Amino acid sequence: MMLAGSALLPGAALAQSTAPAMRDANGLPAPWAGAAEIGPKPLTFTVVGDNTAFARPGVFDQTMTQVSWLQPDFVLSVGDVIEGYAEDAETVARRWAEAQLSVEKLGRPFLVCGGNHDLSNPIYAEAWAERFGRPWRSFAYKNALFLILCTEDPVIPLASGAAASFNAMVELVGVDFNRALQEMDAFIASPEIAASRDLTNQVNISDEQVAWAVDTLAENRGAQWTFVFLHKPAWKSENRQFAKIQAALGDRPYTVFAGHTHYATHELISGRDYVNMGTSGGIRTRPGPGNFDHVVNVTLTPKGPVYANVRLTGLLDLAGQSGQTLAY
Repeated sequence: MMLAGSALLPGAALAQSTAPAMRDANGLPAPWAGAAEIGPKPLTFTVVGDNTAFARPGVFDQTMTQVSWLQPDFVLSVGDVIEGYAEDAETVARRWAEAQLSVEKLGRPFLVCGGNHDLSNPIYAEAWAERFGRPWRSFAYKNALFLILCTEDPVIPLASGAAASFNAMVELVGVDFNRALQEMDAFIASPEIAASRDLTNQVNISDEQVAWAVDTLAENRGAQWTFVFLHKPAWKSENRQFAKIQAALGDRPYTVFAGHTHYATHELISGRDYVNMGTSGGIRTRPGPGNFDHVVNVTLTPKGPVYANVRLTGLLDLAGQSGQTLAY
């Protein structure tokens, strides 16, 4: 197996190159050919998918260790980091504390886009505000604009019966995962959960957030690339509020990432990449080729983004191990 550090650089060839020869510290020819001078490290970041609902024990935690091997500038989650629909602040705080222990294994900045579990009722919204502030934001880094939207604005609580059923299943997943899997189909088909399905898929983006997004895009026209993140893939539901943001994106180069569906898809819309992430720990929702745990590593080159879609069971250490035991 060739170690990554011994591979020829992009564009290299064994034949003689017309590119200027590179030399080492002793003035001798460098041991590669045909490559441009090594420049500053480009922007690299890693996108992770949903950990919840019904996080398979240990998958997200090991994902944080695996992503640390990639050493991105930062990591951005498309949301649903913690289980939702608890009805007491103590449980919500405990869930964030548990997630934080996993995130610390990254050794890199971790940014999260609020999901319907992370912002599942006013108690969760208050906990979010205390930790992170407003649930939509933007930042510019290495000539890229990052627009982080919130599809739970305002939050969309479940009925008490559905929330109670959901939390009972969360507890079962934690103590007896195999039994939970056996009971999952019946749980999903139960009247309380079936009746809540439209609510959990509903996209809420306020007028205030749309106005902010439109202004932010107008103020950052010079960005080389714009990366848009939102939890629910609003383009699939033809959400009118998101359509206003799409119109404001105009003809600039951009990429959109979302999660929520637990099923990976890629679409080209008006020549732009729309990526619906699969899972990084959540349960499968349907069979098919998009049903897997993964991360997407993004490198912004002068010609645009380069994407590496990495399955968790294929992201290995030097011993050839992923460390994953329950990943798809």
